[in-house]
Amino acid sequence: MFTSLSGNVEEYDKITFGDNSKGKVEGLGKIEISSEYSISNVLLVDSLNFNLLSVGQLCDLGFQCLFKPNEVIVSKIDGSEEVFKGFRHNNINLVDFNSKKANLQACLFSKNSMGWLWCRRLAHVGMSTLKKVMKKDLVRGLKDITFEKDKLCSACQAGKQVANTHPSKTFMSTSRPLELLHMDLFGSTTYTSIGGNNYGFVIVDDFSRYTWVYFLEDKTEVAHVFSKFAKRAQNEFNTSIVKIRSDKGREFDNTNIEEFCDEVGIKHDFSATYTPQQNGVVERKNRTLITLSRSMLDEYGTSEKFWAEAINTACYASNRLYPHRLLDKTPYELLNGRKPNISYFWVFGCKCYIYKKCQHLGKFQRRCDIGFLLGYSSKSKAYRVFNEATGLVEETYDVEFDESNGSQGAHVDVVDIDEEPIVEAMKNMPIGDIKPKEDEDEVQIVNQPSSSMAPQDGSEQDKILPNEDVHVPQDQIDEQAQDVDAPVQAPQVAPQRRSQITSGHPKELIIGSPTRGVTTRSRNTAAFVQAYSFVSSIEPTTIDQALSGPDWVNAMHEELNNFTRNEVWTLEAKPKGARVIGTKWVFRNKQDDEGNIVRNKARLVAKGYSQVEGIDFGETFAPVAILEAIRFLLAYATHHGMKLYQMDVKSAFLNGYINELVYVEQPPGFEDPSNPNHVYRLSKALYGLKQAPRAWYERLRDFLIVKGFTIGRVDTTLFTKKTDNDLFVCQVYVDDIIFGSTNEEYSTEFGNMMAKEFDMSMIGELTFFLGFQIKQLKEGTFIYQEKYTRDLLKRFKMDDCKSIETLMATNAKLEADESGIKVDQTLYRSMIGSLLYLCASRPDIMFSVCLCALFQADPQESHLTTVKRILRYLKHTPSIGLWYPKALVLNSWATRIQILPDAELSVRVPPWVATC
Repeated sequence: MFTSLSGNVEEYDKITFGDNSKGKVEGLGKIEISSEYSISNVLLVDSLNFNLLSVGQLCDLGFQCLFKPNEVIVSKIDGSEEVFKGFRHNNINLVDFNSKKANLQACLFSKNSMGWLWCRRLAHVGMSTLKKVMKKDLVRGLKDITFEKDKLCSACQAGKQVANTHPSKTFMSTSRPLELLHMDLFGSTTYTSIGGNNYGFVIVDDFSRYTWVYFLEDKTEVAHVFSKFAKRAQNEFNTSIVKIRSDKGREFDNTNIEEFCDEVGIKHDFSATYTPQQNGVVERKNRTLITLSRSMLDEYGTSEKFWAEAINTACYASNRLYPHRLLDKTPYELLNGRKPNISYFWVFGCKCYIYKKCQHLGKFQRRCDIGFLLGYSSKSKAYRVFNEATGLVEETYDVEFDESNGSQGAHVDVVDIDEEPIVEAMKNMPIGDIKPKEDEDEVQIVNQPSSSMAPQDGSEQDKILPNEDVHVPQDQIDEQAQDVDAPVQAPQVAPQRRSQITSGHPKELIIGSPTRGVTTRSRNTAAFVQAYSFVSSIEPTTIDQALSGPDWVNAMHEELNNFTRNEVWTLEAKPKGARVIGTKWVFRNKQDDEGNIVRNKARLVAKGYSQVEGIDFGETFAPVAILEAIRFLLAYATHHGMKLYQMDVKSAFLNGYINELVYVEQPPGFEDPSNPNHVYRLSKALYGLKQAPRAWYERLRDFLIVKGFTIGRVDTTLFTKKTDNDLFVCQVYVDDIIFGSTNEEYSTEFGNMMAKEFDMSMIGELTFFLGFQIKQLKEGTFIYQEKYTRDLLKRFKMDDCKSIETLMATNAKLEADESGIKVDQTLYRSMIGSLLYLCASRPDIMFSVCLCALFQADPQESHLTTVKRILRYLKHTPSIGLWYPKALVLNSWATRIQILPDAELSVRVPPWVATC
C-alpha cells in the first residue's frame, strides 16, 4: 500500500483513540490511491482497524467538505471543482478511491501544497528562503508546513528567472545601524503609478540590510527626501549617519546633497562611473524589488499601474523574511528586537470582500464590495485593498479574502485611471515610520524592556563584525533571491478625513505618500478613504487581561522603555522602615479626530492616594490652560496671520524632578525574578504622584525661561518671546503644547529646541486638540466638535434617533414638577455635563443647556425629554462651530451680540433663579 515509508516518527509516538486506548505509530509515508494521485504524510498506526482520513487536515489544505444525508462531497474551497465523493454506511462516511463513485478529479494531500500557498502569500520570496526561515524559527505564524521546491512556479519564473548565480558576501563591513547607507534610484518606469510617480528612491542600511523606499515624480526630489529622512532617522535611532554611498548620477552628485552632508557631518562616497558593482548592495536591492513585484503582478494578472503597491508589499514581506547570512536574523528583528509575525499575510492581488463600514444600509442591500488585496498598512493593522465599486484604495480590517480566484485583470478597469492624475496627492510623504512598526501580536514577556536598537557596544555580535568593506557585483542574486534583504514598506501618514483632491490642489494642504489610498475613478477625481485601525479595541481592566493581549504587552514595553530612557528610577533593596507606594497599570485607547483607534496606550501610575503630605510630597498645584484661553489664542493667531502647530511630550511627568525620597513597588507583571522584594527609588516624577504635575510644569517653565521666553502675568501657561517685529506664542496644557509665530522659522526652531531637550511627538499643524477639531484657512479659523458630538450621541444611545431642526419647542414649559416621573439623576447630570463642554464651540445650545441644568437636583421625565431634544438637534447639526475670520478686530466693540426680540420661549423659571 505504501510507496514510501519512514521510521522517523518521534514527534508522533502514539495516537490516542476515542475510547482512550492508544496505538503506536510505526511509520510515516506516502500512499498511491491511483496512477495519478497520492496521499502524503500518512501515519502507519498499530492496532488501527480502519483507514482514516482527517476532515480537519483536508480543510487546512484548502478543501471544504459538504456532508449530505447519503454522501459527502470534498471540493476546493471556492466550490469551483469537486475533488471526490464518499457515501454513508452505518453512520460512517466511506470513500472507495478504487471506485468510480469516488469521482477522483484532483487531490494532492501534501503539506507542501500549503507551502506553495504560503509562498504565494509571502510575495514569492522562494521556497529556499521559506525553508530556512522555518528551520531556524525566525518568524511566528508558520507551523507544520513543508517547503520543498518539487515543481516550478510560473509566477516566480516570470518575475525572477536569471541566467546564472554568483558568490555571496561572506563578512560584515559595519557594526551598527546607520553607519553606512547605500542609495540608488530606479526608473523611469514604463507605466506611471496610480499616484503619478515614475521613480523609486531606495535607501539601504548596510548593517541590517533594512531598506526604505520612496516613490518620486522627478529625480530632482531626491535631495529633499533624503534630508528629511536623515534628520528623522538620526533622531529616532539616537545615532548618527556616518557615511552614504551612491553612484555619480546628477540626482546624488549635486550641491543640495553635498551642502546638507557638510552641514550634518556625513561623508558621501561615490562608486566609479559605469561601475554599479561598487554599489552592489543597493543595486541588488533594486533588482530584488523589481523581480518580486513582477511575480506578484503576474500572479492574478494585476494591472501594471499598481507597480508601486506591488513593490511596497514585496518590501514589507521580504524585510520580514530574508535572514542575515552572518547574524541569522531578519532585518525586522535586527531593528525591532523580536521576531516578526507573518500569519496575517494573503496573496497579493487575490479577490476580497470589503465590509461596508460606517454606511447606513438597507435591510436587503449588499453588506460588502468586491476588490483585491494590494498590501498592508504601515501605520495600523489594516489591509490595503482596491475597492472596485468605488475605484479607491482603502485601508480596512473588515475584509475577507478568497485566494482561489482567477485573474483580476478582467474585473478592474484602469485604462484611464490617470486621465486626471493626482500627482500632488501622492507626492513625497512626510517621513513616517523610520523604525519598523512592531507587529501587534504575541510577544514574550520579559522582566526588563529591551532596546529595539541593533546590538549595543560590547555585545557578542561585536566580536564578529570586521571593518573591511566589499564590492559585490550587481547580478549577485540567485533564482530565489536568497541573499537579498528587500526593502521595507515606505512610511505613511495617519488616516485623513475624506476630502476632494484635484490636480490643482495646493501642495501645502496635501499629506500623502507614494502608496497612500488615493486613486482616481475613470474620469473622476479621487478621495481619501478612511483607514480603520487594526489594534486592540478593548481596554483591559486588570493586568492579567492585558498580559493576555499582545497589543497591550507591546504598549507596556513601550512605557517601561520610557522609564529607562528618562532614568526615572533605580532598583534597590527596600530600606528598613521605608514607605513604599504601590503601582498599577492604566490602559486607554488613543483615537484620532475621526474616532479611529490609532494606538494602545499603557501607563504605569503610582497609587498616590497612599501618600502622606509632608513626607511623600509637599506643594502640588500646577496651572492648566483653560478653554477660554485656548480659544482666545486661536482668535489672536488668526488675526495676526499666525499658523499654529501642536506637539506633545511623551511621558511628560517622567521629566519632572522630585525632591522627596519616594519608593515605589515594581510594576505588576514585570517584577525582577532575581530581586522580587526590591523596590524602585524615584529620581523623577511618576504619574499618579500628587507632586507629579507640578514637577513637570516647573521643569518646562524653567527650561523655557532659560531660553528667553516670558511667562504670562495672568495666564502662567502662556509663554511668549519677541524678536524685532516678530512674536512667538506658546500655550501649555499639561503635556500638550500649542505654538506659533509670525515668522515660520521660529516655529521650526522651537520644535527642534524642544526635541533636543525632551522626547517629543511632533504632530504638526494644529487640527485636533482637547476634543476640538480645528481648520486653519487663509480666510480664518474654524473650530468645531463634530467627533465629540457623535461620540456623545453614541454614548447616550441617541446615534440612531430621528434628527430635528429646532433646538426647543416654542411652547416648551420647563418647571420643577413634583408630580412628574423621576429619571436617573446620574444619567441626567452626565448629559448636562457633556453638553456644557460642547457649549465651548456651540453657543447656539448654551441657553437651552443651562436651562435644563437648573433641574439637576431632581430631574423629571419632562426635563429628560427636553435634553434629548437637544441631542436630536445636535444630530441634525453636528458640524456647527465657531468661525474666527481673519478680519476679526480684537479689543473692540466691532463684534457685538445681537438680541433677537422675536425669540419666544414659554419658560417658567424657578423664583430662586436670577435672570438678566
